[in-house]
Amino acid sequence: MKILQLSDLHYRSHYLPATTGYQAMLTKMENPLTYLDRAIEKAKEMTAIDLVLLTGDLTEDGQIADYRFLHEYFTKKFPDTPVMVTLGNHDIKENFYQGWLKNAPSSNYYNFVSEFDPFYLVSFDTSVYGNADGTIDKAQLNWLEEVLSAHQDKPVLFMTHHHLIAEQYATLNLPQSDQLWQILKRYTILAVLNGHTHYHYHKTVGQIPYYTADGLSFLGQDEGDGIVRFVQHAGFSLYEVKAGQLKETAREIVTSGKLLQKVDMRSC
Repeated sequence: MKILQLSDLHYRSHYLPATTGYQAMLTKMENPLTYLDRAIEKAKEMTAIDLVLLTGDLTEDGQIADYRFLHEYFTKKFPDTPVMVTLGNHDIKENFYQGWLKNAPSSNYYNFVSEFDPFYLVSFDTSVYGNADGTIDKAQLNWLEEVLSAHQDKPVLFMTHHHLIAEQYATLNLPQSDQLWQILKRYTILAVLNGHTHYHYHKTVGQIPYYTADGLSFLGQDEGDGIVRFVQHAGFSLYEVKAGQLKETAREIVTSGKLLQKVDMRSC
């Protein structure tokens, strides 16, 4: 089974006009759809894709119309392929429920389990709009424990948005990462896939493969004293599940890495 992971689109139909700060950086960024198109075309050239995973921050600021557009976009790009989503800190749950799912608005965590022949996919929501580091409560941990306990006849592919390893990036990992790992290590986890940092990372935690995908918008490089150097950065990851194991088969960058702007994030 071949899996395509895409992450951190930060899509907005029109970015807000600005001359300084983070918003000004966004105005200098090329539209993420340019690189999303390129990533999907290249991935399809490389392999047949059986499953698409979107690991959060679909939008820049959670507009209903943007979710509607993206849902139609992915339906056209992958008419016969499941596209599964988890939410990031730039996503607004209520608007996602309306725009992507076409349901009534809800502030509930967007968690689900889907069954595929080689594994169960567990999508686990760590997002709170406006909270960059994400958070989960006791009810979330209880939900995960119950789900993993009830689905032990196959390995579980676990996807979420926030990174779970402190040393992998300058920004803070999910505050409840240790509690989450304690639960995951008690079960047969095929792999953990996530986004948020916009930069590729791989490690094995215990016996669990852990992968962070490149984003499809920009990359922030910490220069110290609150200064972040933003560059255009877009990429994707491909995986294969075979004989009960997940292996990353490709990591491709589809953008130039040009400088967008340096931003003092202390004033944002």
